[in-house]
Amino acid sequence: MPLLDVRNLTVSFHTYLGKVEAVRDVSFTLEEGETLAIVGESGCGKSVTAQSLIRLVPTPPGKFEGGEIYFGEKELLSASRKEMEKIRGREIGMVFQDPMTALNPTMRVGKQIAEGIRKHLGLNLRNARCQALQMLNLVGINDPEKRMEQYPHELSGGMRQRICISLALACQPKLLIADEPTTALDVTIQAQILELMQAIQKKMGTSIILITHDLGIVAGMCDRVLVMYGGKVIEQGTVEEIYYSPKHPYTKGLLASVPRLDMEKKKSLSAIDGTPPQLLKPPKGCLFCPRCSSAMRICPEKTPPLKEVSSTHQYSCWLGEKP
Repeated sequence: MPLLDVRNLTVSFHTYLGKVEAVRDVSFTLEEGETLAIVGESGCGKSVTAQSLIRLVPTPPGKFEGGEIYFGEKELLSASRKEMEKIRGREIGMVFQDPMTALNPTMRVGKQIAEGIRKHLGLNLRNARCQALQMLNLVGINDPEKRMEQYPHELSGGMRQRICISLALACQPKLLIADEPTTALDVTIQAQILELMQAIQKKMGTSIILITHDLGIVAGMCDRVLVMYGGKVIEQGTVEEIYYSPKHPYTKGLLASVPRLDMEKKKSLSAIDGTPPQLLKPPKGCLFCPRCSSAMRICPEKTPPLKEVSSTHQYSCWLGEKP
């Protein structure tokens, strides 16, 4: 049994302009100790999918239109509010994109970490603070005793993100969701944070879902890749399958836009023309059709079928099919 099994997840937002279909019929699994990347442009449904896994989508305006999310044997969409409060932090941890807004600016760092430990593990204040100190050591914070007494605004961006990781891992959850955890950091600190997450995963055996638009990060860190576009999964497979044998034109376009060390100096990076579709009223047929150079007559008319290249590699496209 997989650690996480998402089946036909559909999430919408009801606005004054109408219903925005943010995530549509998304399905995937995650094994214990595995790292899964969810990639795609901004507005493709990556973060909404991640937030749905721990029921952080505000309802209203959000609404779970359908699907199931199994965490082990527990179905999360039907779980009560109290059950989800026990799961968040204890079983599933989350690292958000901006560490400054993720941390409470009015609380000292040590108190923030110890608070979750006391709530989920039932430790007294002294033992909770000792464990919080151990977590700061684990994530490589220098002079952790001093940092325990500081407020978030007194720390650098890299240190704040390390503290967010320590918060998410304080109760040793089985699953860590990292929603673009390095976007707000400079390149050097990005590398340090990613190396830290890999080291902690090896030590604790934690499964990781990494939400990102940076395919360079995915290559060195992840086992499998989920490519999303227009709120749907259009291709998924192992890192090797996605990088060396991509099938969907959108996946090929994303990979062609990534700088490579073996690229010829005179050769420029290619870009995908156009923008992602408007999900207020999604067009029928293939959502990528208006931007696809290989589009056929059938593409704007019918939704493409899901093709299985292997047991781990699937994609949704009309290419190769008879109209």
